[in-house]
Amino acid sequence: MVMKLIKKLSGAILLASLFFAMPAAAQEEGLYISEYSFTPGGEVDYFTIGLENGAYDDYTAFQFDLVLPPGLELAFDEDIPDCMVNTKGYLCRTHNLEVSVNDGYIRFICLSLTSKTFSKTSGNLIDIGVVPTPYLKPGNIDIKLVNVKFARKIEEYGFKADELVLGGLTAEAESTLPVKVSSANKYSTIVFPFDLDEIPTGLEVYSCNSTNGENLLLTKQNNAKAYTPYILYAENGFEGTLSGIVDASKYSETVTSGYLSGAVTAQEITGGNGCYVMQNKGSGVMFYRVDDTSFAIPAGKCWLTLPAELQGSTAFRLDGTTAIHEVKGESTESKVVFDLQGRRVENPTNGIYIFDGKKRIAK
Repeated sequence: MVMKLIKKLSGAILLASLFFAMPAAAQEEGLYISEYSFTPGGEVDYFTIGLENGAYDDYTAFQFDLVLPPGLELAFDEDIPDCMVNTKGYLCRTHNLEVSVNDGYIRFICLSLTSKTFSKTSGNLIDIGVVPTPYLKPGNIDIKLVNVKFARKIEEYGFKADELVLGGLTAEAESTLPVKVSSANKYSTIVFPFDLDEIPTGLEVYSCNSTNGENLLLTKQNNAKAYTPYILYAENGFEGTLSGIVDASKYSETVTSGYLSGAVTAQEITGGNGCYVMQNKGSGVMFYRVDDTSFAIPAGKCWLTLPAELQGSTAFRLDGTTAIHEVKGESTESKVVFDLQGRRVENPTNGIYIFDGKKRIAK
């Protein structure tokens, strides 16, 4: 997409480089963000960056790099960033806005090719469309602007700043999360941003704390905890939307439970650290070892991290080869029961035990 914008940007960048390269002293910036609250997991929404410039320095152009916080993603309209200035009453309604997306930031350049000044002393500069993801942390949201430059004329700045942090935005505490498990794969991974007291019909939730050879031993859960990594299973596939209240005090960018780790913000894992990712390479869904490469984990997905003594296998199976069965309507009091370490257990509770020489889940 950056390449698609190069031709469009070339004329603007050529002119912008003339004044953005000139030295100048900083002054009161007067930039602000209009107050607004986002709903995590909601539709495309907008926030406004404005300028309060009482002195009115005849600004003709501006440039800055925008860094969005985790959980807010830039919205697109047919592959073009959903940002605008040509709205009635905006300071820059006679100016051109160019937007390019780079690694880690979004660059805005706004100018008039005839060096027209802004139309007013104060008001809106741009609207920026964003998507609030289900993993947006509730509370106050800070927006970072770096390499900020406002020009009076081609030969001089109005002001410049290496970095500005603007407040005014908040995220609500209720989040909406779409959940999908394909009928072909049957398995997926997830991190819920809220507690789930009841698992929807057709969906099963598992934790993973042990292995048996090249098989993962999974423990079925009757509910799910916020910011905890899980494996999902749906025999016939599952698609639905869940919602709940998010406790910001539990928020963490990465989470771990047993052998599972989860990404609340997008993560990149590398080989050599005992990491395995869920994939279907034609032989069914398994956790495959990440070797001499890096692997991107989207927000809300999980990976497997095993201790050194268990890292010999290139893949671990999840399906029927695990030989795990639920104990339903079956008394265990008259049978000899052992835990996975071979110790006799008199009163087994929730977990995996050895019943008559077979691994089973006791409830």
